Amino acid sequence: MSREAEIVEDLLVSDVMKTPVITMSPTATVMEAAKVMVENDIGSIIVVDERERLLGIVTKTDIVKGVVARGLLPSSVKLGDIMVRDPYYLFSDATLREAAELMGSKGIGHLPILDPDNMRIVGIISKRDILRIAPYYIELVLALKRSSE
Repeated sequence: MSREAEIVEDLLVSDVMKTPVITMSPTATVMEAAKVMVENDIGSIIVVDERERLLGIVTKTDIVKGVVARGLLPSSVKLGDIMVRDPYYLFSDATLREAAELMGSKGIGHLPILDPDNMRIVGIISKRDILRIAPYYIELVLALKRSSE
């Protein structure tokens, strides 16, 4: 294993996750979320309750499939109506490899990162983040995705 690969093997999700995480209420509209996503160049919104606890996640794909393709008005659909409830997540002390394996095996592109002490959102990691840091993980992600289909 190369020195670079050894360093990457030791990386935690907390080393590469994006912070702060943009969150919204389940009562926010898809239109509001889409504007926030465009303004911040992000592919997902984390949906939280009033105590900032993870409820769900809404991605660009969820908006296309759950709203646009169905001919619904983005201004009348709430995030809580289309969010993926109880999404997969990892704790901040998980390794980058664990994130790549989970994302690959479950076919997910965005993974909320939680503080293990209080279960609050502390970051988010995407497949793009992993590939930027460790491009050879793409093979792992693709292999796991193929094996789960």
